[in-house]
Amino acid sequence: MSGNARPGDEAMLAFEPERGSDHDPSGVVPFTILSVDDDPAFQQSLRLALRDFRFQGSPLQLLTASSAAEAEVLLARTPGVSAILLDVVMETDDAGLRLVRAVREELGDREVRIILVTGQPGVAPMQQALDQLDISDYWLKTDLHRERLQGVLTGNLRTWREIHALGRAKRGLQRIVHAGRQLAGLRDLGDFSQRMLHELAELLQVPPEGLVCVRAEHPEAPAPQARVVGAAGRFAALNMRRLHEVDEAGVRDLLLRALGGRTSIGTPASQVLFFDGDASSPDAAVYLATGRQVDAEERELLRVFATHANAGMVNVDLAARLDQVAYQDGLLGIANGNLLQRELQRHLDAPGPSGQAMLMVDLGQYTHGSLALGPEQGDLLLGRMAERLRELYPPPCLVARLHEGTFAVLGPADMLATDPVAALESVDNDHALPFLGVDAARIALDGYHGSAREATSAGLLLLRGLRASGGHGVVDYSPETERDNRRRFLESRALYRAVGERAIRIELQAQVSLADGRVVGAEALARWTGEDGVEVPPGRFIPIAEATGLIVPLGTQVIEQACQALRAMTAAGFGEQTVAVNVSPLQLRRGEFVEELLAIVERHGLSPRRLEVEITEGAVMTDYQAGREVLARLRRLGFPVAVDDFGTGYSSLRYVHSLPVSRLKLDRGFTAEIGSGAGERSVADMIIALGRRLGVDVLAEGVETPLQAQWLQAHGCHCAQGWLFARPEPPEAFLQRLRAQAGRA
Repeated sequence: MSGNARPGDEAMLAFEPERGSDHDPSGVVPFTILSVDDDPAFQQSLRLALRDFRFQGSPLQLLTASSAAEAEVLLARTPGVSAILLDVVMETDDAGLRLVRAVREELGDREVRIILVTGQPGVAPMQQALDQLDISDYWLKTDLHRERLQGVLTGNLRTWREIHALGRAKRGLQRIVHAGRQLAGLRDLGDFSQRMLHELAELLQVPPEGLVCVRAEHPEAPAPQARVVGAAGRFAALNMRRLHEVDEAGVRDLLLRALGGRTSIGTPASQVLFFDGDASSPDAAVYLATGRQVDAEERELLRVFATHANAGMVNVDLAARLDQVAYQDGLLGIANGNLLQRELQRHLDAPGPSGQAMLMVDLGQYTHGSLALGPEQGDLLLGRMAERLRELYPPPCLVARLHEGTFAVLGPADMLATDPVAALESVDNDHALPFLGVDAARIALDGYHGSAREATSAGLLLLRGLRASGGHGVVDYSPETERDNRRRFLESRALYRAVGERAIRIELQAQVSLADGRVVGAEALARWTGEDGVEVPPGRFIPIAEATGLIVPLGTQVIEQACQALRAMTAAGFGEQTVAVNVSPLQLRRGEFVEELLAIVERHGLSPRRLEVEITEGAVMTDYQAGREVLARLRRLGFPVAVDDFGTGYSSLRYVHSLPVSRLKLDRGFTAEIGSGAGERSVADMIIALGRRLGVDVLAEGVETPLQAQWLQAHGCHCAQGWLFARPEPPEAFLQRLRAQAGRA
């Protein structure tokens, strides 16, 4: 065959005869004739008449039976009988006709030609028998002289041969269709090869003694380097060996000739099929030990089979490449997140304990290294981490890269039981790579109930939580963690409904002058009563609101209610009071925040100076320049600006002195330390002194004892809020407080 032939070319499926073979390809097996008659004289004359008869060069094999019962037993154990010469009357008058029914209905032989013969004319109605019982001919014995007998047999044998060929082709095609269905769903080349050997053996009705060889990865690779990808029978031990390692020289040479000549080969005892690949799929050859010569009909079936199997092999190779794209990380050549999800789900779906665990590992400095030193450094870090993980967790563990610098290991729980951080962070001996800082999260699958995607998300959440808390090392999953996550999720949905229904309310906590105890303002605090009537602490729902983005509409509602409270105070004659509202970093970063805030204040007919905006240090320091500009705009419009929880965030003198703020709020943690020792008091003293130097007020939060209030006043702090003076209360109660204060005055 020429080197550029493609699938579908006749040359690809043309069988090359084995060199040196003296086998006569025209030879065929003898045709078998059965004579059923209880007349020995007729049987003897039949033998004499057919002694030298040949049909198309093939002799006859004559079998005899003296009764219908004997003939039925003989037919059951002798397949392939071509014609039956059947006496109608033997042990009974209808014995011959009953044998016809047994052959057609019980034995299921629709191909054998049946010729009724009788020495008693009129015993059986000929036309009725021919119509109802599928009988080919009906003759009187006296009419069957030698020439006529041979002519009758010639016609019937010709008919049998054609029917038999059609039946054989039909069965072969049905076998090929069945084989195609069996092969169609396979994606692994080894499985495909094993199944193909089995189907070929079934097609030819021979034992599955064979092997399949495939060329190396590139078309130029030498044929001896082809790899055995499927083997059966006495060749089973050769699976995954190279072709040059095949011990049987005759088999090896046939495969080499088929691959080298790109052609199929037939020998008296074997068949080699060649499968032509394409630009991306390697060529293949199949050796099958048949133990006999394959006839022309079988060769035609092999051609049809090879055409279908060749397309299937190309599809398997394509599926393998698609699997590689779908399940392999393109940079590192290891498993990716898709393969991890598939294997993880398989373990989670398995009945009973699996004994498996998943370890998620995050390479901490991947993003920073890539940004600082370029993507090459990031790729170097990833490659070294993948190498270390494979060394630390060999098969059966599966090492996969999920995304960027995050990896996962799936394997037996005992192999993943030890803390891997120290081993993974160790410095290379050649110092080619820097220290690899990692954090890890571990999930024992037997203690986890959920999907693979949920398990991966839980692991990532554990990693983020560890990193956010400033921790380092490995954290283990616990069902309590999942329950907390579930609770937060349900609370987020309930909070979404509450914000949508405007069910969040405010309470006001009084801010007082330490000089005379008079109320000079208030802080608006968000309050939420859940659907079950239980109060949800702000420390629980405010972080959820910030994480989900609900803090933006929630913050707007708090501002609206604060303005409503201020308007009620004005109507009651307390127009000098102020209310502080907390503004989250997410609100502050929105470009339209200032305009929206001003629009709300103006709609309520209030002066901006009465609504104090409280921010945290982190809200400004994460983007100092942009935050400073927003605060400056607020100050120009007349809004007071306070820094909440001052001293706990990112503050430094370099930045604080240039922030356009009007008040610093001393964090309650520093207030609580007052009275515990001079060292602790110095922090609060320093912040109060800083406020005095910057020319801004200082308000202390969390004041609960008279000693704290006295110390703060003595050190120059002007205002405070806390339970010593008032707890948070509804706006109506706060208004009553103002009226009571006015009455005392």
